[in-house]
Amino acid sequence: MAQTENQKKLLKILNEIFQLDQSDLDFGIYRIMNTKSKEINEFLDNDLLSSVASAFSSNDNSAIQKELDELIKTLTNAGMNADDSPKVQELKDSLSSSSTSSNLENEVFSHLANFFKRYYKDGDFVSLRRYKKDTYAIPYEGEEVKLHWANSDQYYIKSGEYFRDYSFKAKIITGFEGDKEKTIHFKLSDAETEQNNNKSTGDKERRFVILEDNPCEVIDDELYINFEYKAIGKENQDKLNEKAITKALESIEDLEFLTALNELAPTEKNKKRTIFEKHLKSYTSRNSFDYFIHKDLGGFLGRELDFYIKNEMLFLDDIQDSEVKYSEVMGKIKIFKEVSQKVIAFLTQLEELQKKLWEKKKFIIETNYCITLDKIDEKYYEQILACDEQKEEWKSLFDVDVKTIADLKDEKYLVLDTQFFDMKFKYKLLSEFDNLDEEIDGVLINSENFGALNLLQDRYKEQIKTVYIDPPYNAPASEVLYLNNYKHSSWLSLIDNRINLAKPMMNTNDSVFTIAIDENEQERLGILLESIFSGYNKTCVAIEHNPSGQQSDNFSFTHEFAYFIYPKAKRVIGQEVREDDFDKRNFRDVTGDDSLRIAAKNCFYPIYINDGKIVKFGDVSPDDYHPNSINIEQEDGLIAVYPIDPQGIERKWRFARQTVESIESELHIKFIKKRNVWDIERHKNTFNFKTLWKNSKYSANNHGTQILNNIIGKDLFAYPKSINTVMDCLRAGLNKNNTGIILDFFAGSGTTGHAVMNLNRKDNGNRKYILVEMGEYFNTATKPRIQKVIYSDSWKDGKPTTKKGISQIFKYFKLESYEDTLNNLEFKKTKEQQKTLDFHPKVKEDYMINYSLDVESQGSLLNIDTFSTPFDYKLKIATSSVGETKDTAIDLV
Repeated sequence: MAQTENQKKLLKILNEIFQLDQSDLDFGIYRIMNTKSKEINEFLDNDLLSSVASAFSSNDNSAIQKELDELIKTLTNAGMNADDSPKVQELKDSLSSSSTSSNLENEVFSHLANFFKRYYKDGDFVSLRRYKKDTYAIPYEGEEVKLHWANSDQYYIKSGEYFRDYSFKAKIITGFEGDKEKTIHFKLSDAETEQNNNKSTGDKERRFVILEDNPCEVIDDELYINFEYKAIGKENQDKLNEKAITKALESIEDLEFLTALNELAPTEKNKKRTIFEKHLKSYTSRNSFDYFIHKDLGGFLGRELDFYIKNEMLFLDDIQDSEVKYSEVMGKIKIFKEVSQKVIAFLTQLEELQKKLWEKKKFIIETNYCITLDKIDEKYYEQILACDEQKEEWKSLFDVDVKTIADLKDEKYLVLDTQFFDMKFKYKLLSEFDNLDEEIDGVLINSENFGALNLLQDRYKEQIKTVYIDPPYNAPASEVLYLNNYKHSSWLSLIDNRINLAKPMMNTNDSVFTIAIDENEQERLGILLESIFSGYNKTCVAIEHNPSGQQSDNFSFTHEFAYFIYPKAKRVIGQEVREDDFDKRNFRDVTGDDSLRIAAKNCFYPIYINDGKIVKFGDVSPDDYHPNSINIEQEDGLIAVYPIDPQGIERKWRFARQTVESIESELHIKFIKKRNVWDIERHKNTFNFKTLWKNSKYSANNHGTQILNNIIGKDLFAYPKSINTVMDCLRAGLNKNNTGIILDFFAGSGTTGHAVMNLNRKDNGNRKYILVEMGEYFNTATKPRIQKVIYSDSWKDGKPTTKKGISQIFKYFKLESYEDTLNNLEFKKTKEQQKTLDFHPKVKEDYMINYSLDVESQGSLLNIDTFSTPFDYKLKIATSSVGETKDTAIDLV
């Protein structure tokens, strides 16, 4: 049966939602949909359309017509005039006024298309609750204030910048034998180690280039086109693509692959574009956007479905209109809702699978340790000396040429990296430490930060003393990738998802969460922090970081901000606190009409002292009592101190009588010699940030970029944080303590780890650090910086100027990425399952809509069978940010 225009419109939208319009792609989430595409198409084209048609068959006018014909025949046979019958007239009226089945069916398909199109755009579902034309209603749940945050119910998925595995299927149009399909892969050779010719430099940028010696090869009747990603200069990638296409086509001998690659995939601008050109452009382009996964898509679409029905189908404004056929409307709504719920159920199943893959604890790919030689027994030195890779790294990192055992003994702060040694040596060395976990000073994690924080939840629950993060600022020059014009909403989701994971790791009594930010998102971040840390204190401090000013449209900014979030419960104060560490304020208000006694009568009362100490607080003084001095000596020898200024004006204390005792420990007696009187001061143990505003040593230019360039070399990392700013933020967060774990899950170049070691050097402290970074510079900036700072506290042009090292062990590991999880996903259905579904057609639809993806993917999430040989557990893992995917042994143990 031919499809109507509204049916075609609906199917087009659903094909886009289910990503069936990308059926030629064969990796990641596309592979999921391609695996199920046959079943999904069968469900959409047959089951869904037929269910609507059958639902309307009961509403078909033919039933009314049949009843009318039979009644007229009966009345005529009885010799009566059928037109005189009220029932005949009623049926005729009903027949003339009712809509045809096809009209109602078209209306339903139109509503289905409009509903699903409304909430889906460019791969994500977002709330666009239209109330009337060009007017939107904001979902509201009774919060005090909630401005609309479009992505508040979604996970922000940080993906890699480039596609790692890229495969597609190309059809050969034969015209008579039936079309053939060929599989083509773009394969990246493992060349991206950022060493030698692959390293990006100031005048050479990395590009995708087809391999010269082996551009194409056929394996198992599938074509592999081989590329490398290397420093090539500034040549345009599109030009390199043209060369790659020419070289590939020249080297391919199989006529069918040549035909497949040359099939046309035209655009308006390029009518001659081939399928090869189309996919090579996608492969070599940076991903345009990151994307979202809904936390509760079923609940969201269910609520929006009800809203749509009430607002778009019931027309309550016309409730008194006698012409509205409500029985017909309700029938239409019933069918619309029934069909919509089926689509929503399957969409929810797909979204829930992606959510499960995103939230699952990620596998650790590889674990290694960096250990200073002073912690390693000399019995290992001979094996260490025999490792050429280790010696080469020492020469590269520390400018140290080790040749003898004596050299090793002299260089006790050289950092050994276990990645250069075999497993037997590695585990034997680690077994020398009685409690390795306790002795580890730091942890570096090469991972997307959501996955890393998710993995650390149980191990570090309520153990983090200070969180310091310097997230992306969302400035115009470095905006977070986003969809649907929701720039700020996307950024908020990125930050919200990760802070909510870090929060349970904080010690609830005495932790501080510090976040650096600039003017682009400072206000929105403040509102977000209020919602996450309800009941906590929140302080925002301005920090001068660019004395010369950063030019904006109308203003030149010299500063950025730092938010400090900390519990309202009384914080523990270290035993030894210098007097200089206190913020001293007169406890007596001294200026302005608001400081007068009459401004707050319950703040005028005596504080009794004896021998220079506060002994008690008196009651609020009666209105008619006016002491003649700030100090009144009592008969029992106590001195009553009143809030009276040197001019004899009655002022008030800063705290009311009913609450003053709660801060008694902060009040101190002060003797004023000139007036021979006692007064009260409030000493509060605070961290004074006034230097952050005034002192140029906090400039990111002076103490961020220059310091980092001296350590690791120029042009390897842009815009590092000032080491002094981070050190002061950590000092404030640790509240004078020299122990505690510091977490930074936007680690960048590793400034936070560097700051922790600087603080430990100064006071012999035992602070520890956890750094999380997903960027490709983890191995070129973050980790090398930590290694170098361990070896020396001073660097110039990449070389140490002293050998003042610090004894240290840090662990570093890499996690499976979300893309890795997708690439290892497989769907398997047992023969028994298939037999059951074939035998029970009604069960088949329920299984397809609600269970198939979850049931059939379980085996690929964790293969229990491989636990018998746990060291051999393997997954397909991308070797680097744009590296090829290889079967890699996972550190399952």
